[in-house]
Amino acid sequence: MSQDHISNVLAERYASPAMRAIWSGEGKVRLERDYWIAVLKAQRDLGIAVPDGVIESYERVKDQINLASIMKRERVTRHDVKARIEEFCELAGHEHLHKGMTSRDLTENVEQLQVYRALQLIETKSVAALIRFARRAKQLRDIPFTARTHNVAAQVTTLGKRIAMSGEEMLLAHQSLVNVLQTYPARGLKGAVGTRLDQITLFNGDAGKARALEQRVLVHLGLPKVLDAVGQVYPRSLDFRAVSVLTELASGPGNFAKTIRLMAGHELASEGFATGPGRLLGDAAQDEQPLLRAHQRPACDPEGLSGDGRRPCRRSVERRRRLLLGRPPRHAARCLPRHGWPARNPAHGA
Repeated sequence: MSQDHISNVLAERYASPAMRAIWSGEGKVRLERDYWIAVLKAQRDLGIAVPDGVIESYERVKDQINLASIMKRERVTRHDVKARIEEFCELAGHEHLHKGMTSRDLTENVEQLQVYRALQLIETKSVAALIRFARRAKQLRDIPFTARTHNVAAQVTTLGKRIAMSGEEMLLAHQSLVNVLQTYPARGLKGAVGTRLDQITLFNGDAGKARALEQRVLVHLGLPKVLDAVGQVYPRSLDFRAVSVLTELASGPGNFAKTIRLMAGHELASEGFATGPGRLLGDAAQDEQPLLRAHQRPACDPEGLSGDGRRPCRRSVERRRRLLLGRPPRHAARCLPRHGWPARNPAHGA
């Protein structure tokens, strides 16, 4: 690894291989090269002279990606796109890329393609998450626990109901995500300021061919629409739209996770680690076990030990009631070394 390489901890720890492939340096260069080849093919089909074997040469070497070599060129050229053009052309042995294009014709469309493909991947995973929400809600619909308002015990509900609440919120967000994917527009081949002047000039003043070129490139990108009136860059409000729908999509699962974490803090729920590293309740081998385990725990004896002799102690029905009301157990003094219970608050009563 290069000494000046800065690792992305979030990507390495949490992103899937497919997501990292979209946003990695190698992944972006590969998308750019595919895009250049698609433009070159479309130009050839519309009458621009491209010698035989040129496109095949580019396709043969498009996966030979050396980021260090590209960076070395960029330090000389002081231009990222020029450095990548030189690298690709030297590998192929030809110089027929980027005809009638400006840098933004490349970078804007490729970056939009990255966003679009990432959203497609998230849409697929969100469907899988919704299926799991529905399955869990049905499985745990009869397990009761105390719901709270203002963090105070209020009424009984069921765990399945709470899971369904978060699942429905995520379902609404998924619908928003689908709408974004169905209406997301590409910048297209518009030249330096959005007029297509360079492409029109390349086609000897034929604006129709310039528009046809853009439509063919749009097919390659796989985006549903293209912007008509745009400048050098695509509207950055599209980025805000993408981030907003991601925030909306994460809100339901995030709210559910926060609820479970708060319950775990009060010992009302357990993550239920099973045998093996990283095994959590809900994994394949644990699917039949409920998330809440309070009703499975034996009552505490007077010495603060559980009925099966294990430590730390397991609460009795009375202890669970007091915890739900925010009060420490009656034998808090004996539990203090193990659980770190705070001093008794006189306002709580006996």
